[in-house]
Formats: sequence, C-alpha cells, structure tokens
Amino acid sequence: MRQLNLAIDVRSDARISDFAGPGWASVIDATRQLHAGLLSRCFIHGVADTGKTHLLSAICESYLDVGRTAIQVSLIELVHAPTEVLQALESFDLVALDDLDAVVGMPHWEEAIYHLINRSEQRQLVFVARSPATHLPIGLPDLQSRLAQAASFGLPVGDNVDDRRALLFAVLKRNGWQFDPAITEHLIEHGSHRPGLMLKTLAKFKPLFQAQRRKPSLALIRQTMAMIDQDLIDQNGEV
Repeated sequence: MRQLNLAIDVRSDARISDFAGPGWASVIDATRQLHAGLLSRCFIHGVADTGKTHLLSAICESYLDVGRTAIQVSLIELVHAPTEVLQALESFDLVALDDLDAVVGMPHWEEAIYHLINRSEQRQLVFVARSPATHLPIGLPDLQSRLAQAASFGLPVGDNVDDRRALLFAVLKRNGWQFDPAITEHLIEHGSHRPGLMLKTLAKFKPLFQAQRRKPSLALIRQTMAMIDQDLIDQNGEV
C-alpha cells in the first residue's frame, strides 16, 4: 500500500539521492541507520522551506523501494480529526509525522502522539518540525522527553552553494532534464537559496522542458530565467 486516504503525501518525485550536498550528509546517514535498524526514532527539524516534506517523502519512498511499508502524514491536515486516526498507522514499518508544530499545545494530540510512541516498539518513527524537540512549547513533559531522546538532525537552509548545486543537479539527473547552463547557474545564484523554494521553482519548469528534445531556444532560456526572478520576488513577498 503506497497511500491511505488520510493526509498522505508519499510522492514518487522524491528520492534520497536528491540530497547529495555536504550539508545533508548527517541526515542521509541517519536514513541509512533507519534502514539498518540502528535507529528507531528520528527527529528532523528545519525552518520553513528547507525541504522537510520532500525529504520525508524520499525517506518513505526508500522504504517502499525495498518492499517495506511506510506512511507519511501531515498533522496540519489532521488537526480537526479524531486522534484515534493515529491507530490506523500502526501496521506500517515506518510512520513519518510531518508538521508536528501544528498540534503542539493541543493536550489531546500530545497525549495521542505519546501513546503512539509507546505502542511503536516494533516500528520506526520519524518526526518533522520547524524547531528541535527541546525548543517546542510542548505541554506534556513525558512527550517532550520522548521526542528529545530521538536522534535529532537539523536541515541546511541553502546558504552553502555546494548544497544548492548538488541538490539541483541530482534532481535534474533523476528527471533526465538537461537545462542550459545559463538557467542552472541563474537558479543557483539568483533564485531562492532555500531548498524547498528552489524545488518549487524547478517544478514550474516541467511543462516547459518535459517535452524538450533539442537545444532550448534563447526565448525559452529567457522565459525560464524571468520565471526564476519572479518566483524570488513572490517568495520574498510571502515572508
């Protein structure tokens, strides 16, 4: 089963190989440890638009690729659902809870997550939030303690050009896209540095380049570079 009709976002366009830059080394190593059974709990944190959801999708896909079961749930989508929905996740080998911040401060949800951890001795859990577990205003001390015991990894914000370049070219290679160097360099240098925003901008190129079978025209290159510039303006306006 690759999806469940809850709030699932396991996407086939996300792969662990996308995260090839040096800033991702520790969290990718943690993924390998999850697969080897050396880690049972992992807490991933990063500010907005650092690619958290893309990474979580990639981790789940890596489990599905080897015949294990994994499910990714956005807690933002479940805030108003009964907490019993978490019990439906307990048949999976890996349960990945995204957007943990959304339910922090809600006693019934904090208790439900605490009980999920207690019932998950035979499965692995990955939590994702914008802040480390120790910085979240969790009201249930036992939950805070459990989350703080998980192996914790922060995500790079894109300040390192080597991280941006590695991420971009890994995604391009996987999709079989060959962009003109002017486009890739413009995206790396002048587009958003946040990994998540860079991936969103890149996704907009798909209709333009998916059917491209020859060298792109100068007009297409200019159109794409203008799209990068406009995306950066729009994204800055949303901050």
